Amino acid sequence: MKQTYVLLVPVLFLVGFGIGCQRSPDDVWNDTKTAGRHVGRGVDTLGGKQGSSRQIVNGVEFGDGGPIAFTKDHRDYTPLDDDQGALQVGDAESIPAPKDSPGEPGGPIPGIEAFKDPALDPELAPIFEHVHFEYNSSFIKGDENQKIVQNIASYMKSHPHLYVFVEGHCDKRGSGAYNFALGANRANGVRTALIQEGVSPDHIFTISYGKEKPLFDEEGEEFHRLNRRVQFKVYQS
Repeated sequence: MKQTYVLLVPVLFLVGFGIGCQRSPDDVWNDTKTAGRHVGRGVDTLGGKQGSSRQIVNGVEFGDGGPIAFTKDHRDYTPLDDDQGALQVGDAESIPAPKDSPGEPGGPIPGIEAFKDPALDPELAPIFEHVHFEYNSSFIKGDENQKIVQNIASYMKSHPHLYVFVEGHCDKRGSGAYNFALGANRANGVRTALIQEGVSPDHIFTISYGKEKPLFDEEGEEFHRLNRRVQFKVYQS
């Protein structure tokens, strides 16, 4: 049975990769998809020099590692206590997974390395702005963030050949494992919001980097705020 992307479901299959390994985003993406298929069939571990996989039933079981990509083979897990009063997404179970995964052999969508930073494009930069989050939260709060989501949705609906990776990022406080889960929730929450604005679910993918790719290494709340973000990568077919 085809699984869906979800924001709040108590089961997650994750793959942990060593931080010190020199690996490209495509390597991570491909390994994650492969491991997800094995886990989905009930395999407890997947041998290999690049890492292993296992079912996670509690947030404290996560192992620190590299970026976690979420494909149509994964469900998200939330060990977090988010506050209320933010943009509420609908029934997460009803949010469909993308039909194709980036980098599939013979597929129509290339790997993640072919997706570009929209900040480098004068037309895209004002549209694909970062969505920021409060501390320990994955809710989309504030008029500015919601306007960014709406602008991105409008642009994507008018450009049907555009594909987007939604990247979840955190500040550096807390464990790597916890922040991977939080980054995943942030990315999947923005994906859900875009779909509810009318964007095709087949054109939006998510990946969590946790706290591994901060924009700023400095201490201070303003730097932490800027690091708590969702940002985007785009590909035009």
